[in-house]
Amino acid sequence: MKEKLSEKELALFQAVIDLIEEDADIHSIKVSDITNRAGIGKGTAYEYFSSKEEMVAKAIIWSGEKMFQKIMEILRTTGSLKGQIMAVLDFIETEMSESRCSTQLMRLQGQECRMKENLYREFTKFGGPQCQVENVLRILMEQGKQEGTIPVKMPETFVTMVLMAGFMSYFVYLLEGLETEEVPREQTKEFLQRNILLAFSSSEEQK
Repeated sequence: MKEKLSEKELALFQAVIDLIEEDADIHSIKVSDITNRAGIGKGTAYEYFSSKEEMVAKAIIWSGEKMFQKIMEILRTTGSLKGQIMAVLDFIETEMSESRCSTQLMRLQGQECRMKENLYREFTKFGGPQCQVENVLRILMEQGKQEGTIPVKMPETFVTMVLMAGFMSYFVYLLEGLETEEVPREQTKEFLQRNILLAFSSSEEQK
């Protein structure tokens, strides 16, 4: 995403995000819905974007970049992998699971539709949310290897799988409303944090 955005681009992006956060379905949003909310003419919108899919994809990327800036700042000032893992779990709880952009994107994963194909084509073209996730994982990996929690020789693919399994489990736990008295949030986060770290230490012990 380019660093400098025009006021009209920002207005269109914010309009997309507002519509999604108000529970408008990504599939059913029309260009006119976006431009009416932004107070910008439809013709003007097409001066900046070639399609609705490009507009929606870039808006979600823009929103994701703003959201992930918060966790990146926290991770850079957290001195241990254990603390960083809990910070990410807290971030998933307070930011990602509360964002309808995030939940709609998750649901798109399981749907076969042209809108999905077009959206993900745009995400790939403009460096979608996966770039932000990769940046977070890179910081965790560097911290873990620096402090010796993650084996230096462990392939990055394995490290990514361990971390993503834990983080995605918590996202699904929140998304599906799996919290109960027996399985409260804090206990679940501690369980996942412990098991992520255990996966790394078990790998080292097995050598």
